[in-house]
Amino acid sequence: MQKVLQILLVMNVVIFFNAQNRQTVQMNSKSLSTLTVEYNKIYESAKEIISNLLTDNKNTAGLETYDFASANVSLNKNEFASSIRTTEEKKKIHLNWVSEMSYNFSPGFGDDENIFYRARVSSGIDWLALGEGSLRSQRIQNSLNEKLKNIDLLDKVKYKREIDYRAKIDHVRAAFDEKKISLLSDYERILKLLNDFTANQNKIGLKNSAELAEAKYRLEKISIEKKSLESLLKTSDRGTVSKDILYAEIPDLIPVENINLNALIKDKETALKMQKEISDIKQKRDKQLDLRFKFRYNYYSAMSRDRNFASVGATINLPISRSKSDIENESDLKLKENSLRDMQMIYRNNLSNMFREYYLLKSEIEILQSESTYLESELKTKSSNEKSNTFSPAGYLDTAEKFLNNQIQICEKKSDLYEKYLDYRMISGTDYNTQALQSATNDDNAGNETYIWSSFFTNYSNTYIINLMNHWHINKIFLSVGKTPDMPKVVDFMTKAAENNIVVYRLIGENSYAKTDDGFTDLQLVLQEAKNQGFAGVHLDIEPHTFDDYKANVDLYAQRLINLFTNSKTWCDQNNMGLGVSVPMHLPSEVATALSNNNTKAYIMAYDVLSLDKKLNKTSVIRDILGPDYYVWVFRINDFQNFSNLLDAEATVQTAGVAQIGYYDLSQMNNFKP
Repeated sequence: MQKVLQILLVMNVVIFFNAQNRQTVQMNSKSLSTLTVEYNKIYESAKEIISNLLTDNKNTAGLETYDFASANVSLNKNEFASSIRTTEEKKKIHLNWVSEMSYNFSPGFGDDENIFYRARVSSGIDWLALGEGSLRSQRIQNSLNEKLKNIDLLDKVKYKREIDYRAKIDHVRAAFDEKKISLLSDYERILKLLNDFTANQNKIGLKNSAELAEAKYRLEKISIEKKSLESLLKTSDRGTVSKDILYAEIPDLIPVENINLNALIKDKETALKMQKEISDIKQKRDKQLDLRFKFRYNYYSAMSRDRNFASVGATINLPISRSKSDIENESDLKLKENSLRDMQMIYRNNLSNMFREYYLLKSEIEILQSESTYLESELKTKSSNEKSNTFSPAGYLDTAEKFLNNQIQICEKKSDLYEKYLDYRMISGTDYNTQALQSATNDDNAGNETYIWSSFFTNYSNTYIINLMNHWHINKIFLSVGKTPDMPKVVDFMTKAAENNIVVYRLIGENSYAKTDDGFTDLQLVLQEAKNQGFAGVHLDIEPHTFDDYKANVDLYAQRLINLFTNSKTWCDQNNMGLGVSVPMHLPSEVATALSNNNTKAYIMAYDVLSLDKKLNKTSVIRDILGPDYYVWVFRINDFQNFSNLLDAEATVQTAGVAQIGYYDLSQMNNFKP
C-alpha cells in the first residue's frame, strides 16, 4: 500500500514526462484528488470495523473458563428396562400335547407273532420338568436375556455419549464459524474497497494489470472462504449458539497422571464379566438334565386284534460332552481379558500425546493473542495523528489487515483447541457433563432396596444418606424413625428422597405384635401414624421365630402372622399405601400362601452360614408359592468380604431365577462399595 506522498511523487514524474500534453495532466490531477478522497473513505471504514472489534473484545473480556451445558441427552432407565412378565406367565406349567402316528409296511420275521403292529397312534401330554422348554430353562433364559440387556445398555450408553460429544463439537464449530464469518465479512468489506481503489489506479496507469489481478485474487479468496463457511453453518445455528465460548479463558486439562485409568476400561471389564457370566449360564443350561414325563393314550392295529390303552413314561437326556464352540468361546474371552491389561497403557500414551498437542496449540494461541495486543497498540499509534497534514492511511490499513488476519487465526485455532479439549475429556472420562450417562452403565446393583434403622439415621446427615443410597442405586428404603422421631429431619429426608426418585416406607420392627392374637389392634395405630407422617408405605419386620416357644407353637405363630399380614394389607389398600414384610427362610408355607393370595411382597432374609445353593434349596418351596414378582432375596452385606463377592452371589441367585434383590442394611453398606 503506497502512501499519499508517494502517489504525489509519482504524479509529479508523470506530469514532468507529459508536459507537452496539458489536457492529460489536468485529467491526472483530477483523478488524484478523487483517489485521495476514496482512500480516506477506505481508512474510515477500516477504522470503524477495527473500533467495533476492539469494543467487543473489551466488553467480553474477563470471562471464566467456558462450561459446556448438557446437550439435552439423557438416559431414561425405562428405555432399557426389560419387559415385565406377569405372575401367571412365570408360574405357568409347561405342558405339550403330543400326537404320534406310524405305519409298518411289513412286520418282517414276526408275521405269525402278535408282538408287531401295522399301525400305531399315540396322543397325550408331555410335561417338560427339566431341560429345554421347562420352567427352569425359562428362568435361565430370562437370566441370559438380562445379561444381554445389560451389555446392550453399555452400547447404548456409549452411543448416547457419542451423541452428547457430537452435539458439543457442533456447538463449538457453530460458535467459531459464526465468529469467523463475521471477521471475514469485515475483511471482505475492506478488500472490496481496496480492489475498487486499485481498479481506479489501474485506469490512470498507477497500477498495472498484475497488481489489479492480485487485489482481485485477495478479495475472491476471502469471499470464497466466507461463502463456504456460510453453506456449512446450519441456518438453525445462526445466532443461537453461546458467544461466551469465544472470549472465555482457555481451559486447562487434567494431567494424565491424575486420571483414573482403571475407570477408562470399566465398561469393557463390565461387558467382559457379563460375557463370562453368559458363557457360564449357557454351559450350565446345556449340561442340565433333560427330563420329560409322558402321559399317553395309545391305539395299536395288530395282525390279530387291535389294542388301546393308557401309559405313563419318562424321557431322560443328559449331555456328557462339551461343545467345541464353548471351548473356543472360553479362549476368546481369555484373550479379551489379557488385552485389557494392555489397554490402560494405550490410553495413557494416547492421552499423553493429546495433552502435548493441546498445550502446544494453546501456546500458539497465546502468541497470537500477544500479537493482537501489539497490533492494537500500533493501530492506536498510527491513527493518533490523523488530523496532521503528513498523516497517511496506508500504515493504518496495512496494520488493520494484519489485525484482522490475527483475529481470524485466533478464531480458527481456538476452535481446534476446544475440539481437542472435548476429545480429551471424552476419552479420559473426565467429561463431567456426561457422568450421568456413564453412571447408567454401573448397573451392578441398580434398582435395589434396603433398610435404615434409627441409630444410623440419627447419626448421619440426610445429605450423606441420600448420597450413599445413590451410590448404591437404591430406589426404595425402609426407614425406622425410632420411638421419638426427629420429624423435621424425617420430613427433610423424605423431600430429598423424592427429589432422587427414592420411595420411602416406614420400617416397623416390633415382634410384640405377634405375642397375642389381637396384635393388629396395636399395629393399626402405628400404621395410621406412618400415614400421617407422609410415608408411601410400611414395611413390617415382625419375627416370632425369635421367641423361645416358637418351635413348640409354629402353627400358632404362623396363624398370627397371617392375621397381621392380611389385616395390614387390607388397611394399606384402603389407605393407598404400599406394604412389604420381612420373612425368614424357614417361613411356613401357609404364611407364604397368604402373602401370595394378598399380592404382598415378601423380603426373604437370606443370611446364615449355609451356602447359596443350600439357601436356594431351603427356600424353593416358599419362592415357588410367592412367585418371582412377590419376593425379594435380601443379602446381608456383612456376609461378604468385598463388593465383588457380593456381585458374584447376585449373579448366582439370578441364574437360579431370583428376579429381585435387596440389602440389609444401609449401615453395613457404608464404605463397602468402592
